[in-house]
Amino acid sequence: MADCYALLIADSMMKGIKSMEQSTRAIHMGFPSLDDSHAAAIAMTSAYDFTSAQEASDRFNGVTEGNIYSRFTNPSVEHFERKLTSLENAEAAVAFASGMAAYLALAMTFLKQGDHVVLASGIFGTTTHLFRQYFGQFGITATCVDLDDQHAWQAAMCDRTRMILVESPTNPLLKVADLSWLSGLAKRNHALLVVDNTLLSPVNQRPLNHGADLVLHSTGKFMDGQGRTVGGVIAGRKDVIQPLKNYLRSSGTCMNAFTAWVLSHGLDTLTARMAMHEQNARKVEAWLRQQSCVKQVFSTFSPVHPQAEVIAKQQTGHSPVISFIVEGGQAAAWRCIDALNLVARCTNIGDTKSMVTHPASTTHCRYSQEEKLQYGISDGLVRLCVGLEASQDIIQDLGQALAASQVKHSLREVVSLS
Repeated sequence: MADCYALLIADSMMKGIKSMEQSTRAIHMGFPSLDDSHAAAIAMTSAYDFTSAQEASDRFNGVTEGNIYSRFTNPSVEHFERKLTSLENAEAAVAFASGMAAYLALAMTFLKQGDHVVLASGIFGTTTHLFRQYFGQFGITATCVDLDDQHAWQAAMCDRTRMILVESPTNPLLKVADLSWLSGLAKRNHALLVVDNTLLSPVNQRPLNHGADLVLHSTGKFMDGQGRTVGGVIAGRKDVIQPLKNYLRSSGTCMNAFTAWVLSHGLDTLTARMAMHEQNARKVEAWLRQQSCVKQVFSTFSPVHPQAEVIAKQQTGHSPVISFIVEGGQAAAWRCIDALNLVARCTNIGDTKSMVTHPASTTHCRYSQEEKLQYGISDGLVRLCVGLEASQDIIQDLGQALAASQVKHSLREVVSLS
């Protein structure tokens, strides 16, 4: 009966539209139903129609749930958030325009003048710069601590500490935090523990299960999987996510519907892709360890990793990010990078394509030279994210590039080094 009633209304509307001017008919023709669509549709709309003034008022004032405005309520974005919530074993999630927008939201929502933040040393340089430089202008202080030094973490805490922020594993040196231990430290000091889980994804680690209050992702990495989008997302308990959603409503740092649609489909293949990434990375990592011109390899695969017991306890898999130090410093590292044919020179990670970057001169260039030395970001360090190509092809390309890295210096390099 309801379907018949809807058809009668639609028929009546069409008869009315037919009597209108051409431009009016085009504007008010209506939309096709996508209820039977096999793939999720994209909610490409800025706003929503209300059945009455009362309904509009009720939604804006939180009396009833429903879409209001796409800056903070969009079906495609909410679909992605629900998927990520499930994968991270969270209660709720909120998506942002970028990973850095997510970090900005954390500070704007939970910090005020006089508050203190403890950051894991050596994390993404822009994150550290954001907290120390920009938030520092508003009276928020930040201390960097070696991720695996528990005494340093305890010493860094004070009565003004409101947030602990870590990447685990870190990028690019693959250090690992004991999340359960850090959770206890945070709770004793009434601080939020925020874990950036980008390098592992919820497939290989669920920080909330180990006591984290919030988990953050830069979604343009493994969640997208093909380097097509930029985005960020934070998941956790509802009572902690809701203030972030309130901030999003006022700030407008929202994820767009198309990006959310891409990411939702990316999550469908995330488990399969992470398994393929790890399978390839294990072979590449084992090969790198056998190369005489490679001084050191950093990964979470090795049984002699300093945090091997912690890795076994809290990770269900590994990141395909591997870093290695090339004999010969920056000149050799750059020769290696420049000689690559298959592996892309790119600062992103998580793509189907393998890619490398030189952290000291790119992602961590905002650290001082002293900080780079302290945190292990050496001039010869190369970061590799192993993609989904055939492993033997990746190894072959790395082999010829490493050989090229060890040739005699060119005249330009001799001059620059002298």
